[in-house]
Amino acid sequence: MSEEKLSSASQQDILKDLLVGGNLTTRDIKQQNIKNQINLLLLNILDDNAINKAFSKIAPDGWFDWKDKPKDVNDVLEQLEEIPYSNSNNSALLKFVCLLTQDNNIPQTISEKLKQLLTNESFEAGNKTTSIQSLHSYLLIQLRPESSRELYVKAWFIPDDTIQDPWERFKPLTVDEQQSEIPFVPEKLPILLSKLLQQCFEEYLQGQPTELTIEIFLPRDRLCDEVEKWEYKDDEDCNIIIGKDFRVVVRSYDRLKKLRTQQGSYWRRNWEKVQLRWQAPSCYEQAMTVSQACFDANKLRDLLFEKIILKICCDLSDLERNALLSAIHSAGTPIIIWSRCELNSLKNPEHFDALLKKPLHELSTCVREQRRLGSDHEMHLGNHLVLWWDDPNRIPPNPALEFSSS
Repeated sequence: MSEEKLSSASQQDILKDLLVGGNLTTRDIKQQNIKNQINLLLLNILDDNAINKAFSKIAPDGWFDWKDKPKDVNDVLEQLEEIPYSNSNNSALLKFVCLLTQDNNIPQTISEKLKQLLTNESFEAGNKTTSIQSLHSYLLIQLRPESSRELYVKAWFIPDDTIQDPWERFKPLTVDEQQSEIPFVPEKLPILLSKLLQQCFEEYLQGQPTELTIEIFLPRDRLCDEVEKWEYKDDEDCNIIIGKDFRVVVRSYDRLKKLRTQQGSYWRRNWEKVQLRWQAPSCYEQAMTVSQACFDANKLRDLLFEKIILKICCDLSDLERNALLSAIHSAGTPIIIWSRCELNSLKNPEHFDALLKKPLHELSTCVREQRRLGSDHEMHLGNHLVLWWDDPNRIPPNPALEFSSS
């Protein structure tokens, strides 16, 4: 560690106090003394996997692309000090210790002593995370296409969208114990969803109320997939359809590679317009409609350049859909409401325009309500709605770009 460690004799005295049962009233214990106590406790944890598992959850996404994995306890503590956090009272060390106290493989005596250390006044403020107000949380699921046409899954969680520091903001989720990205197998989707949501709620939220949005990044040929109908089983063995319980939106994977290009500039500009209209009672004048398959892609692109919302209410062939997506990407259109079915074929087409009667910040909630209403009726609009909601300020972390620009 960067600060001077205690002498061997002092360490033995502290260890005796910790493990024999000394009362840790820690208000007068200096921060370095606390770190040494934590160090000594960790040295008595024989299960290296528990320490490595906790550290892996704390390390930012891509950390090990630039750092070697810790070789011992001292190396773990040194790297924890290097992980930047915007709030010193909510540090990597605090979160690391919290995770260890929740691990059943840690000896109970050591776990209890670690919990006592968390009562220190310098840790206290960061440990008070419960809020009476719901958080706005986001689960980002990325489906990355490979040349073989395979898709690979990777996921992150944003427990609190008000936190903008990228080191604290994104929590990489474990899709597989051996690798962070795995092939997408539709048959195994329920297990994957259950595992990801369990990590979100149990490891990070820990009972805090939240409004969870699931954002799914798809390649352009999959943007109309019925992802809102993905299912998983909860702890009570109930089948949960994600589009009924959560706000589910699709996003363009292709745009992630264009963030620093001309297209990215248009995309950001249009999102600034979205933010200006955030609380406006309605946004009809900011939307345009494609109601028939016959259109000129170049003219559509020019029209979209002045709009922030596109409504698509007709069925399209693959060729027509690709032309439409080219116009959308080129113009940087950030919000699309899309019906996979012809509106005039549905029993309630008037609900489509009604989605824009409320302010934009309520749009994803309104779409979720339509999905709930239409869950048992094939000809209900809610069974066919796609909401494309592309916020350029909330994208998966890119370790190579982050480190190369620092």
